[in-house]
Amino acid sequence: MPRIYRTQKECEQFLIREFLGHLGYRISNPKWQERPDALLTLSKGGKRERVAIEHTEYFNDTEAGQLSPLTPIANFWRLVQDSLIRRVSHRKHLTGIGANITINRKLSLTKKLARQLAKELVNFVEAHQVKPLGYLPRFCCSDFNGYPTLKSTLSWLTLSRWTDAAVLASRCSWVCSNITSGGICLNMKYIKSAIKNKNKKATKYNWGNANEKWLLIAASGGNLSNNAGPATQNVNWADIELLNSCSNSLFDRIVFWERIRCWYKWLKPSEKVVMY
Repeated sequence: MPRIYRTQKECEQFLIREFLGHLGYRISNPKWQERPDALLTLSKGGKRERVAIEHTEYFNDTEAGQLSPLTPIANFWRLVQDSLIRRVSHRKHLTGIGANITINRKLSLTKKLARQLAKELVNFVEAHQVKPLGYLPRFCCSDFNGYPTLKSTLSWLTLSRWTDAAVLASRCSWVCSNITSGGICLNMKYIKSAIKNKNKKATKYNWGNANEKWLLIAASGGNLSNNAGPATQNVNWADIELLNSCSNSLFDRIVFWERIRCWYKWLKPSEKVVMY
């Protein structure tokens, strides 16, 4: 199920905590900040140390410091989801319904439009109730008469019911296919770009009393461009440019994490891919 974050910092903190959980660490005395993003005391196996962690998102279509083409739609959909949470939270019968939409890319995506879209989506779903664990045919523009925002904003909409039980509104499966559908694979170019970008900035960070400095490069699955695909791909982890960027880095440890496909790879020091 997708997780909905209200702010980028909330997303960042959740990802750092989740990844450290996979490594088996307990966190204490967290200090959430900027540059680096976190100062944490990590405990495991009787050992405790103060670690500074800088998080950066991996994009498979954009070099570090540039805007991914999918970012505007992803940000807009986050606003829609935020409005949906408020509307669905007191309509428990809707929380088990999944909605999948495609947005017209030529629109001006504003906060006002996001609220209007969320309102009409809820009204439309209320008027087209899905039978238990069933599906409805795909709806297109001609089906949206009486719903002007849907008509002008969506190319199509599908509805399904995945559970009859009430769930947390923030876990509702209302997704946008613009940012979730398509082929993906890992692109080494953008991993190297992320490391080079952070290496340049790291010299100006306030590392406090950290014993170690970590860089977490996360393919978080927030949208299609935040995915790197399965760990079974043929990837040249011995790329000379990558190895040099890591060895010359101020960071003591650098890790690449594919959250959706459940694997990670320590780039510094270099270790084998771990699947979990």
